[in-house]
Amino acid sequence: MEKYSIQTTSDYSYFPFLKVFINSILVNCDKNYLSNIYIINTGMDNEQINYITSLSPCIKIINTGSNTNFKGGIWGEDWQENVKGKTKWLFNTVNKVQESVLMLDSDMMVTKDLHELLTQGGDIQVCVRPGSSVPYIGSYFWAVNKENSLSFLKHWINIIDNAPNGKKALESPALSETTKIFKNKINIVEQACKNVNVIFPNTFTDETYLVHFKSTTVNDNINQFEERVINRGWGEHIKTYLKQ
Repeated sequence: MEKYSIQTTSDYSYFPFLKVFINSILVNCDKNYLSNIYIINTGMDNEQINYITSLSPCIKIINTGSNTNFKGGIWGEDWQENVKGKTKWLFNTVNKVQESVLMLDSDMMVTKDLHELLTQGGDIQVCVRPGSSVPYIGSYFWAVNKENSLSFLKHWINIIDNAPNGKKALESPALSETTKIFKNKINIVEQACKNVNVIFPNTFTDETYLVHFKSTTVNDNINQFEERVINRGWGEHIKTYLKQ
């Protein structure tokens, strides 16, 4: 039986998203295939940690010593710190465990069993946005083959670390650059946005595995949950996951 783990990152301000994310995994994913859910803690408080870990014994908190809380908003210094750390913590996890590891953003909602995506194979899986100047988005990355994934991650991390400072996105551009370099070296499975990165309810279909409550403006703030989830029209979809 091919098992997998999931990894995400959350601080204090992203906890409302994390609650939906974790509960949606526990409701929709086959526990026979799911090994662990690793949460990289960059600032959750004890009450939040106690709630999340009470949901399932498969949930593991990895403390970083960081304490971010959306300072500077989207692309601000706290956001940058979390983004830079995500791939490094993923590298550490992939290096330690035997199963494949799926890295997802915590502002997502799972709607179908994710193991079905793993059966599509590849050395890695990425989400593709055809026609975009940044064709791959870092909210979804599946490290399937350990050795090839570690090589890919090393390169991805290096590009992020050497990017010039400033208020701009780093993760997805660096992923896109790395994917182009590795495209003919390893087996890369591309997942469509309609499957793993649905942002608006009117594009949700029976093929959707992951909804992404992605910010669509750099002016987003710490109260972004209501704006991205409720005001965007996802209220009915999340009710099940808020009751857990």
